[in-house]
Amino acid sequence: MVEKKVIKVHIYRSPSQDEEDMAKEGEYKDYEIPYIERMTVMNLLDYIHENYDRSLAYYKSCRIGKCTGCLVEVNGKNKLACTTLAKDDMKIGPAKGHIVIRDLVVEFPH
Repeated sequence: MVEKKVIKVHIYRSPSQDEEDMAKEGEYKDYEIPYIERMTVMNLLDYIHENYDRSLAYYKSCRIGKCTGCLVEVNGKNKLACTTLAKDDMKIGPAKGHIVIRDLVVEFPH
């Protein structure tokens, strides 16, 4: 019997949207995801949203690296979630240099 590989990821979660909590910093929450070869960060965010927490906010559009809307910080560097391959022990947060709207969704300048 083949054992399924599982990876652990740390995803930034905003504080609640209540006004008194907005000044607080968010925190990283740990998730264990079944790993599939060639899985992207977008795939693991989809898995978390569908199987663990439907309140996870992230941007998803073209899925081919063209629109850059899915920009997130992965282990300290801004990367596109749709083209970055998932690995064990990744720390995924909102893109650096942008105002956080909620979780991984950030405001982009016009």
